[in-house]
Amino acid sequence: MKKSFSILLIAVSFFYQGQTTKEEILSDLNKTGGVYYAYPTPTKKLTAVPSGYQPFYISHYGRHGSRWLINDKDFSGVMDILKKANENNALTENGKSALQRLEKIWKIAEGHNGDLTELGGLQHKQISQRMFKNNPQAFGNNAIVTAKSTVVPRCIISMAYFTNELTANNPKLNISIESSDKYMKYLNHHTKESIDFKSPDNFWQEEKRKLKQDALRSERFIKNLFNNEDYVYKNVNPEKVVESFYWIASDMQNLETDISFYDLFTKDELFNIYQAINYQFYVNDAASPLSKGLVKNNAIPLVKNILEEADDYIKNNKSGASLRFGHDGNIAPLLAFMRVEGMDKEEINPREVYKVWNTFQAAPMAANLQMIFYKNKKSDVLVKFLLNENEVSVPVETKSFPYYQWNDVKTYLERITKSN
Repeated sequence: MKKSFSILLIAVSFFYQGQTTKEEILSDLNKTGGVYYAYPTPTKKLTAVPSGYQPFYISHYGRHGSRWLINDKDFSGVMDILKKANENNALTENGKSALQRLEKIWKIAEGHNGDLTELGGLQHKQISQRMFKNNPQAFGNNAIVTAKSTVVPRCIISMAYFTNELTANNPKLNISIESSDKYMKYLNHHTKESIDFKSPDNFWQEEKRKLKQDALRSERFIKNLFNNEDYVYKNVNPEKVVESFYWIASDMQNLETDISFYDLFTKDELFNIYQAINYQFYVNDAASPLSKGLVKNNAIPLVKNILEEADDYIKNNKSGASLRFGHDGNIAPLLAFMRVEGMDKEEINPREVYKVWNTFQAAPMAANLQMIFYKNKKSDVLVKFLLNENEVSVPVETKSFPYYQWNDVKTYLERITKSN
């Protein structure tokens, strides 16, 4: 029986973890934005709760919602380059069109350095709505909900949208909201060793630079914008222009605007840039063997907090939720460390990484991991894992996927936190 169960679980895992293809990524150009991919609304049907069980507690970690580019210069830098070129009659008609679009976006972008967009707030509101709708028993009048955020405004505001929606569904909820340096030690933990590993002079960075340089070198792209090669040679950094437009094009999906810059790229150009950026995020934040566990182990304090909070709710017979809000650089290591389905894959070859790990799957805007806890009248506790609200597996044996015995999961999490 156990052997047949194992075969079934492997088959299920293979179905969900098949390699990602270039064609799949390019079927939705927004995916090439990686961490700028706007949160994909879940469409898969959730598995029915086992008979006799009902949800009573949710442990959650969520990335902030859609945001503007981090710095005004991400917009104004390339816009100024095109303005100067236009003053010198060095822009093509396509270049002039790109400049006009940049100027239109700049009117609303200026001053929004990394701020949450309206869409970002809506994402958290809708995730909260679905959480409440799917687990109403966890949010009764006696429920206790704690919400903690990193000290970054876009995370704090994401938390506000999320908790406000819970209150709208049940005004009697007891919700505490905090943002403090006190909680950064697990909400946004990075060891000195992991920070040093990401330094520009580390051994792996040269391969990244080569991959990125090759991706950004596009004579076609530059000729599409500029009509004077001599002017470009003397005044323009072509790779900087291409990269700037890549990030701007990627972020438009987070603004709910009709303005697009994808027309400036070929699909191959977008894919090649995405591949280089995806490799960088993989090594920086996920399960790359190059880091020898340094990066994913940043999640240990967070996993310990998850265990402590779950124990408190279970032992004290409480209902409610522990909500946590942070960044892509926190949720990606968490997924890798816990070995959530598809998030722990290892690959050395930079050009093969996209086949096994992708930022748009691990850490899109508003990415979230939810652990839904259920119990029956005998106080037996089950738990289910949702990644971006889709059921996923962890390497713990179960006879009723996606539901796991909490004691088995607890033992697994305690073991990996102690052994690393």
